[in-house]
Amino acid sequence: MRHFRIARLLTLAVLAGTVVADAPASRAALPALLATRQTMFSIPFRIDRADRPTQEPVEVRLYVSTDQGKNWHLSCRVNPAEKRFLFQGNGDGEYWFQVRTVDRSGQVQPTGGDTPGLRVLIDTAPPQLELQATRGEAGQITTRWQMTELHPKVGSLKMQYRTGADQPWQSVAVSRPESTASDPTQTGEVTWWPQAGSPRVEIRAEVSDVAGNSAVTHAHITDDPASPTDPAPSVAPNPGLATETVERPPDGSVAIKIHPAVRNRYTPPGDGHGEPPSSSLPAGERPQMVNTRVFELDYHVDSVGPSGIGQVELWGTRDGGKVWSSFGLDDDNQSPLVVTVDEEGTYGFRVVVQNGVGLGEPPPESGELPDIWIGVDLTKPAARILSTDQGTGQQAGQFIIRWEATDSQLAARPVSLYFGDTAGGPWSVIATGLENTGSYAWSVDARLPERIYLRLEARDEAGNIGVFETPEPISLDPIRPSVHIRNVRPVTDSAWQQPQQDRYH
Repeated sequence: MRHFRIARLLTLAVLAGTVVADAPASRAALPALLATRQTMFSIPFRIDRADRPTQEPVEVRLYVSTDQGKNWHLSCRVNPAEKRFLFQGNGDGEYWFQVRTVDRSGQVQPTGGDTPGLRVLIDTAPPQLELQATRGEAGQITTRWQMTELHPKVGSLKMQYRTGADQPWQSVAVSRPESTASDPTQTGEVTWWPQAGSPRVEIRAEVSDVAGNSAVTHAHITDDPASPTDPAPSVAPNPGLATETVERPPDGSVAIKIHPAVRNRYTPPGDGHGEPPSSSLPAGERPQMVNTRVFELDYHVDSVGPSGIGQVELWGTRDGGKVWSSFGLDDDNQSPLVVTVDEEGTYGFRVVVQNGVGLGEPPPESGELPDIWIGVDLTKPAARILSTDQGTGQQAGQFIIRWEATDSQLAARPVSLYFGDTAGGPWSVIATGLENTGSYAWSVDARLPERIYLRLEARDEAGNIGVFETPEPISLDPIRPSVHIRNVRPVTDSAWQQPQQDRYH
C-alpha cells in the first residue's frame, strides 16, 4: 500500500520568515501547534513510493478544519510534482490540516480519521498591555499592569525603568503571567525603589505572543503634578512620544498608555486635515510597498566605538525631503524600529545615530533624500469576471474565462483563477501567476462537475488581494448542438391554414 506524509520538517514558508517544527511521531497524538502572524504560507508534503503502478498518485488534496476536526473542507488540489500547497487563511484562529492523495484508479488514500497532520495558529492581533504607576510616600514606585492575550509567549513580559532620557534602562523583576483560554486577561503588580533623588521616572513594559506580535507600553512618574508629561520638543512634534493621558491619580502621578504594538507613531506634517502632501519621488525611484500601517524597519550601525550607541532617531518625510519630522528615539537602540503611520501614501525614512558621547550625523535638512522609500497601500485591486465561453477553432475544447483587474500598482503576473463545486468554495487552482491579459483558455478535465463556480484574485505590489466570485454556477457543457435535414415531404392544403408567422419561405 502507498503511503504519504507531510514532510518531516513542516516548513511554513511565511511571507516574512520561516517557522519549522517536527512532524508528530504518531498520528494518534495531536501535533504541536505552530503559530504565525502571517495569513498566507506554504505547506510542503512528501509522498512515499507506491507498491503498484495503479497506486501512483495523480492528485494531492489538502483538507482544512477550523473547528478542531468536527468538519473538514477541501482547501485545494495540486499535482504531486508541486510538492507543496499554498494556503490562505480567512482570519485568526486554529487551523487543522490533513493531506489525501488520489491514485490512478480513483481511490483516495488514506481513508477515514479526523486526526490532523498539522496544526497552525494564525494570530495577527498584538497583545493588549496597559500600565499604571504611582509613587508612594516612602519613594517607592508601584506599577500595575494588565495584559490581555490568549497565547502569550512565556517569559516575554519585561519591565524596565530609567530616571532620565540619557540614563540606561534598568530591569524590574516581574512575575510570569499564565494565561488560559477561559481567562486571557492577566494582571499584576510590582513595587521597587528607584535611585534616590529621581523626581522623574519613565517605566517601559513589553510583552509578546507566540506568533511574534508584540506590545509596548510606557508610564511616567513625576513629583510635580503641574509639570508636563513630556518636555516640549525642539524640533517638529515627536510622534514617537504621542500618547494618550488617562486619569491622573490623586497623588499626582501620571499614567500614560501607548497603543499596543506601536513603538514609534508618525503624524503627518500639518493639522491633520485636507489632502496629504505629495510624495514627490525622484525619477526612476520606486518605493517598497506594504499593505499595513504598522511595519518594521531594520537597520545596522557600522563602526561602533568604545562609547557604544547613545541614541538612534528615526526621521521621516512625506513630500520627497522638503519637510522632515522626527519619529522619535528607538527605545533599546537595537534593530528593528516599529513604525505606525495613519494613512496610505509614500513615506521616506532616514535613521540618525549618535555615539555614547553625542557624536554622529546631523538630522536631515530640507532637500535631502531619504535612505528608503515605503509605500503604504491598503486598497485592494478591483477585479471581476466578465464572461465565460466555450472555445472555438484553435481553442476548441477549452473554456475561455475573461476578466478585468485594475489597480494603480498591480504586481507582476497578478492574476489567479480558481474553481469550486459550491458557492464560497473550497477552491481548487485553475492557474496562478497569470499576466493581466484579460483572458485565459482553460483546458477542462472531463472529470470536473458539469456546473462550477469561479473565483478571481488580483494582487497588487503591496500584497492586497482583490477577489471576485461568480454568484451563480457556470455550466461546463462542451457539447455544441448540431442539426441536419433528414427528409422532405409535401404539405397538405390544411397546413396552409396556419398563421402567417409560422410559414417559412
